Amino acid sequence: MKIHRPHLLKHSFNVVNRVRQTASIAGLSALRVAKGEKPDAYLLKDTFEQLGTTYIKIGQFIASTPSLFPREYVEAFQSCLDQTTPLSYDYIEQVLTAELTVNGQTLADKFAHIDKKPLASASIAQVHAARLHNGDEVVLKVQKPGVETIMQTDLGVLHAVTKIVELLMPSMKFASIAPIIDEIRLRMLDETDFISEAQNIRDFQQFLSVSGNTRVIAPQVYDELTTKRVLTMSRLRGVSMVDEAAMRQYCDDPAQVMADTLNTWFASLMLCNSFHADLHAGNLMLLTDGRIGFIDFGIVGKLKAESWRACMGMMQALQENDYQAMAQHMVDMEMTHGHEVDIAALGEDLQRMMTSIMAEDRAFTSGIPFNTKEQADELNQMMLEIVAVGKRHGIHFPRDFALLTKQLLYFDRFMRTLAPDMDMFSDKRVQILGQADNSGSNKNHNNNDATPKLVS
Repeated sequence: MKIHRPHLLKHSFNVVNRVRQTASIAGLSALRVAKGEKPDAYLLKDTFEQLGTTYIKIGQFIASTPSLFPREYVEAFQSCLDQTTPLSYDYIEQVLTAELTVNGQTLADKFAHIDKKPLASASIAQVHAARLHNGDEVVLKVQKPGVETIMQTDLGVLHAVTKIVELLMPSMKFASIAPIIDEIRLRMLDETDFISEAQNIRDFQQFLSVSGNTRVIAPQVYDELTTKRVLTMSRLRGVSMVDEAAMRQYCDDPAQVMADTLNTWFASLMLCNSFHADLHAGNLMLLTDGRIGFIDFGIVGKLKAESWRACMGMMQALQENDYQAMAQHMVDMEMTHGHEVDIAALGEDLQRMMTSIMAEDRAFTSGIPFNTKEQADELNQMMLEIVAVGKRHGIHFPRDFALLTKQLLYFDRFMRTLAPDMDMFSDKRVQILGQADNSGSNKNHNNNDATPKLVS
């Protein structure tokens, strides 16, 4: 007997249409090149923007990963980091209904109120405020309709489009693009699975619990209202930690808040399954009750113990202007892949680069707070310079190292505003890491007695 499965036919039809659409848009871009248009980074960016969600996410990956991509492409794709145009609430309501209601229920059975105006909108998801019937204020992170099907289709055919990418992006031919695409695929599929993000939050909360940390909080996940496409979390209210005047409404000593933040994050490097890799001004806040809120765990990193130790040493050497030591730590991180490196020459190049950056970068010459976009732009420029120097000496940076380094640079920005006299690599923070390392670094949280308590 032939079984009719209309949902499978519909899925196949959507996949075929998406492949046709992708081929058509990519073909038009290739035609522009054939007619003599220069195949530069901005042409590729325009093509990706026309292709939609998946390729915009790839553009964001390029923009935020200067350790892998040429400078001109990192700069061209910066606009992909901006928020996208919000979807009508009607579409969001359809996703919420499909994901959270069963047996004739309605959203009114689950929520007392949902704000139709989004708090934020990005390429994959949109965030709305809501209130439960028990009075709890929550935020709903809702995956946009069709995103998963589109992304799975796009990622499935992306290897076949590699040749077109290389045509539009000639400077990428020096690298093996397949591993990069595989990395993008894994990262993006993680970002479309909100259950995975919920687990990142729970891991961090468990770390806070076993370390006895009551100064920092992450949103509470509502498991019964969370699915792969909807993440429901408690709403945290507070102010940005780059606004010192606003912070003083809720704390007496912004520098101590900064110290608590650094102590928590440094300890999480060894005691948590992953580290928060995107604590910019929008994702780190001082709450109205005086606690510190870490939010948005969609981007996390993982490093081997030896890698983060070398990275810490490199950043401390940078802070101390010891560029020879910085060069040595870069080599110690095994970024050379067997190439011989002239450490003295590398150190001299790093010194010239940092001298130039410090002379031009406003963040090193003033305490002016920056917004998230300015921070991202300037930190990417710094990472591009570091990566460019490294490549000249045969050094290649893993992506998680770039995430870690960029987060340390974010903290440097916070410190220049809130605690200009503070040492990011103080003896107490080194003590935290040393205790964590001696406890076995297994990150299983089974031995509470071996867990270091945070120091301020």
